[in-house]
Amino acid sequence: MAVFGREGALGFVSALVTRQSFGRYITQVPGTASRVALEWLNEGVAMRPKLRHAMFRFTEAFLAQTLQTVACNAVHSVEARCCRSILTTRDRTDRDEVPLTHEMLAEMLGVQRSTVSSVTSILQKAGLIVQGRGTIRVTNREGLEATACECYRAICDSFNRLLPGALRCD
Repeated sequence: MAVFGREGALGFVSALVTRQSFGRYITQVPGTASRVALEWLNEGVAMRPKLRHAMFRFTEAFLAQTLQTVACNAVHSVEARCCRSILTTRDRTDRDEVPLTHEMLAEMLGVQRSTVSSVTSILQKAGLIVQGRGTIRVTNREGLEATACECYRAICDSFNRLLPGALRCD
């Protein structure tokens, strides 16, 4: 439903209320992450208003992304949503070559793997991406963004408004 990277922190709201996860979280890209004890998080948020403010702003941006993605999945083509997902992953990794399998993209988009294979083949023939084993390299970012629906830019704008400088969507 939503993607986050180095700009975010997950579990903040559920930690404040129920201490239970809202869903399943999948690590899509290898990297480093930190896990903070709930007691430390609560203490930090209570003592540091700037941290609390940043956490709430990220939570708002993440919620906006989730709601936009739900609406997008209901009304836009698989091709447009696929472009949005590739760009979103690219923005979070800050690399043109992203470790995305067709299986992972299919799960993100709620479609069959064969559908993703067809769509990415079209995108590759258009010169927007190059596929490798378990990777997709963005070769024409502007073209990929033009093929994506307006949801991609709406999500970027929300993050840039709420967390200036935390995410590069360019």
